[in-house]
Amino acid sequence: MWRIWSFAGTLTAVAGALLAGADDGAAAAPRPAHASPEPTLTARVVMPVVAVGAPRPGARARMRLRGVTDWSGAAQRLMVTGRHRDARGRDWVRVQLPMRPNESAGWVRADRVRLSATRVRFVVRLGSRRLEIWRGTRRLASWPAGIGRPGTPTPTGRFAIQDPVRTHPSQVGIYGRHTLTLTAHSTALRTFMGGDALVAIHGTGTGRSWRVGRPSSYGCVILGERELAAAARHARPGTPVIIDRS
Repeated sequence: MWRIWSFAGTLTAVAGALLAGADDGAAAAPRPAHASPEPTLTARVVMPVVAVGAPRPGARARMRLRGVTDWSGAAQRLMVTGRHRDARGRDWVRVQLPMRPNESAGWVRADRVRLSATRVRFVVRLGSRRLEIWRGTRRLASWPAGIGRPGTPTPTGRFAIQDPVRTHPSQVGIYGRHTLTLTAHSTALRTFMGGDALVAIHGTGTGRSWRVGRPSSYGCVILGERELAAAARHARPGTPVIIDRS
């Protein structure tokens, strides 16, 4: 847990695979992403916009989105989970929102975002306690990983990297040199160390609490420092992170 401190043809093919009808904003259950070579669309927020609960003007507001991430100030990119064209021909995209409950989603007008595609995805396997990084059908890495304790389990589902940051110097001894925050939140805790109980991928630090390969965290995924540095090189906002029980 972390305290809160030409390519057009490819896009067309991916968009077709993600085409979805209007709904209440809940992301459709995908097939296991580590079994699919298909790229994932991400949406860069190019101007402030309010994500709404359905793809229509006047729908209930869900979350205000900015063009930059909260901590690093990097470009805000969100994982796309669906698309829709309304009766007036306006295009909408459904994005996963970094809010509770987990896997919440909202709709934004397509002209408020810039779409791109990524073939990189992280897969966390709780049963074998490993983190894998894939690019298409190629597995780039597989490392032992710590996971949540029984009372504070790591949540399962399809999430995304929210904001990969270099850990603040005052917290390097706790979390290691990188903190890769996710769009996932603890299902057991509402707050942690004064902030939201946000799930992240981070290191062991210099203490004795977090352990690679063991259920030792409050829900976060724990890597060794060398592996964490390598993972950080692949982490971008919007990169899919699939956590399952395998």
